[in-house]
Amino acid sequence: MKPILIIPPAPARWPAFEDLLRHEGTPWLLDLKRRLVDGVPGAQDAYAVMLSGNRILASVAINKFGDVGLLTHGYTREEHRRRGAARKLVETAVSWFSMTGGRWLFLGTTAEFDEGFYRKFGFTPLRRAVWKPYDRLTMLRTTPGAAESPQADSAGEIVTRDLSRAEWPAMVALLQYSRGPDPRVPLDESAVSAPMFTLDLIEHQERGACQLKGAFCGSRLVGVATIATDQAGERTYAMLIPHVDAPQTLRDAVIDFAKTKGYARVDFPMEALGGRPADVPAAAREESEPPPPKDADTPPDQTAPADS
Repeated sequence: MKPILIIPPAPARWPAFEDLLRHEGTPWLLDLKRRLVDGVPGAQDAYAVMLSGNRILASVAINKFGDVGLLTHGYTREEHRRRGAARKLVETAVSWFSMTGGRWLFLGTTAEFDEGFYRKFGFTPLRRAVWKPYDRLTMLRTTPGAAESPQADSAGEIVTRDLSRAEWPAMVALLQYSRGPDPRVPLDESAVSAPMFTLDLIEHQERGACQLKGAFCGSRLVGVATIATDQAGERTYAMLIPHVDAPQTLRDAVIDFAKTKGYARVDFPMEALGGRPADVPAAAREESEPPPPKDADTPPDQTAPADS
């Protein structure tokens, strides 16, 4: 049996994926449905599957933005495990990623599967958080000649723009090197939970509860901002990642956007934890030098092999 590669949108395939992966729950299934049924403008996604008629026996996916990707949705039906499906599917997906210009491929898994499976495909552990029953990990595979991390490959003028579901892989990649929503949480712990956290942010934006903005240095995402938009009043709340050394242009974009929504002040509550002033008038920016990052350390998601 040979893998088949599905490139979204492919709405007719959604019921079969839902049947196979219903155990993943929201927001994973919501993201999968958006990509398969509607397609996500700007995203490059591929789904490697084993089929029996219209039934999917095993799957693995790569969600790609530019040269950064996430390996997700790895699962094999229990009665079809131990037959090499996982190996064939990962080989197919990784080959597609490399052929389409991918350079950094991330995945989330558990220590139970780390040594026995993903290392065979060139993945190495990047972040690890203590978890029960098994520690959770982020692993990274780089193509030959790529820098150690995407963040080391950033150059150019910083430009800010709105973020969408297409940039999800870039958001997850950034959070492997910058602390997550709470700077008191260790980087390893926030990094392994980054896929779930960022999907949740995207869902909030699509519901109209917030606006996401990103700072790009050349083609590389180097900062993320979220601004609350679901409450009327003079004050709103925002978060910048990185917390204390995000590009000033990103901070300015947040304040400018808040003004267009009628807010007089923007509160950055997480910055107070890092020592930076947390209140900024939307009408007149108050710039201050960020302090050195504090050592600080949200809970984690994972991709298990398509079969174990």
